[in-house]
Amino acid sequence: MNVLARILLVDDEPRFCESLSGILNLSGYLVTTAQSGEEAIGFLTKDVFDLLLLDVELPDMLGYRIMDSLKDENVGAVTIMLTGNAAVETAIEALKKGAYDYLKKPVDHDLLFKTIGKALVHSRLEKALRVSEERSKTMAEASWEGIVIHDNGQLLDANRQFFDMFGYQENELLGEQILDKIVSIMSLPEVSLRIENDIIGFHEAIGVKKDGTEFPIETSSRHMEYRGKRVRTCAIRDITERVKAEQEKVELQKQLAISNKMEILGLMAGSVAHDLNNILSGIVTLPELLLMRMDENHEYRKTITLIQETGQMAASVVSDLLTVARGATAEKCVWDPNILVKNYVATAKEKALDSQLQDIDVKLDCEFGLSNIYCSAVHINKILMNLIGNAVEETEGKGTVVISTKNISLKHPFVGYEPIAAGDYVVISVSDDGPGIQQENIKKIFEPFYSKKQMGRSGTGLGLAIVWNTVHDHGGFIDVQSDDGGTTFNLYFPITKKAAEEEKELPSIEQYRGCGEKILVVDDQETQQRIARDLLDGLGYKTETVGSGEEAVNYIRTNEVDLIVLDMIMDSGINGRQTYEEILKINPKQRALIASGFAENGEVKQTLLLGASQFVKKPYGLAQMGQAVKQALSWM
Repeated sequence: MNVLARILLVDDEPRFCESLSGILNLSGYLVTTAQSGEEAIGFLTKDVFDLLLLDVELPDMLGYRIMDSLKDENVGAVTIMLTGNAAVETAIEALKKGAYDYLKKPVDHDLLFKTIGKALVHSRLEKALRVSEERSKTMAEASWEGIVIHDNGQLLDANRQFFDMFGYQENELLGEQILDKIVSIMSLPEVSLRIENDIIGFHEAIGVKKDGTEFPIETSSRHMEYRGKRVRTCAIRDITERVKAEQEKVELQKQLAISNKMEILGLMAGSVAHDLNNILSGIVTLPELLLMRMDENHEYRKTITLIQETGQMAASVVSDLLTVARGATAEKCVWDPNILVKNYVATAKEKALDSQLQDIDVKLDCEFGLSNIYCSAVHINKILMNLIGNAVEETEGKGTVVISTKNISLKHPFVGYEPIAAGDYVVISVSDDGPGIQQENIKKIFEPFYSKKQMGRSGTGLGLAIVWNTVHDHGGFIDVQSDDGGTTFNLYFPITKKAAEEEKELPSIEQYRGCGEKILVVDDQETQQRIARDLLDGLGYKTETVGSGEEAVNYIRTNEVDLIVLDMIMDSGINGRQTYEEILKINPKQRALIASGFAENGEVKQTLLLGASQFVKKPYGLAQMGQAVKQALSWM
């Protein structure tokens, strides 16, 4: 079995170590466990590890103190801290000392594997950067040099390395003026000026070989006596490899900066998503309730519809942030890509992009018999929205946009915009006939917040970052081809042999209505209580609300309800998972669903494992909540 990485797990709980190491070993990691700081330090002096999983509080020391003992081969090991709620401050202190991240116990396995994967990528980037710096230094010190002796550019003598470097025979250059033969037109004026002004020392220029190939050179010149005459000697070094190494170093630094930016973005997105989604609930949900009670000709109907649509757009931006920072987490299933593409284009022409597409010739070229892919339809639509929107802007409202699909089998990997592995793929392509992307910009287009669009004109700067993140979360690759004749984005999705699932017809709102079932809403914000109560009452349920987990537990002691709608994060007291655990002690068959403004995380997954039927992310709409409640009430 190929070992993905060597991990040292340090925790003083034997069962926890045994359970977690077993899971990691089954996934391809080689795990060594220690139950004290001293034992861990002993292992670190003997073996090399790629990653450390350290409990914050060990019997003999704080976990991050182990990091101070890293020496030699283990200096580059990346560290993730494991902590209970009470030790978060200590974990944060560990981050300041160089730990990559921390995870709360009990550890959510999906989050653990994602964090380990990101940590190892981050570590490899840092190691590659160090290797690149060492390689650049070694090449600079060990390069072979050509030595020449010249009198105002007339070659008097030279060594073999010089002639080999520039591709000449000795008799072709000895006694000749060589400057215009070995120095490029761009560098010649400055080199000539240095000789005329008798300037010596180091200088960089562009050399030219006999066959016309240009390459970077570094020269070091001095005066010397040669056959009774004061002349110049010059050491010439081919610095092609050094320049290449420096360019690689710059690229690695850029990748590391993007990695750090994504980490910061992830922390920011996670911390603001809960609050923003709670705020947006009133803007998205309440207008829907008002519109249900208005006739089609009501004077405020258009205004309230506009408020609702604006709220949905804001919620979409929050969702985009989370997609870029944490990946596309929507449910995936097997789809025929042709159906997704055709449905999206038809919908776009009818709705959101109608005004933009009026003067655009949109062509579909979908291959018959296309293979299926395992994907999130929501996120494929998001990709199409961003790429088609970009294509429309590139053509400035007049031109042709082509959306095509095809099967392709790569027998060998190839390097396009990025390295693409061999395999069988469905390729979804979006092409335009606009002016193309400038070469100095093309490597930056997928970076978060990078945009060449006019400020305030459109977009958040996340569109192509969402495309990049989503395609790679689906195990795919991206190739971009652009010139002055237009731009084509080719998205490679791995195929699946499984059959596509049948599309389910969305039920009408009448099918969501209740029959007086009693529902308890648990939320620490009065505004959210009101929104949920108005929505559920409007659907025919009888709704009660409480403001904390403790109140919910006390309510259930003396009252029966058909369903509990749980918020997960509450400012004080116990959270949603803890609340449900206590309620199950009173009524083991109590039905519940989760409604939270935070992204789906470990606490949510644990609550689902306890028996909650599903997770509904705020801000939710009438149909979304109505369907979730119906399913929860029928949950066995």
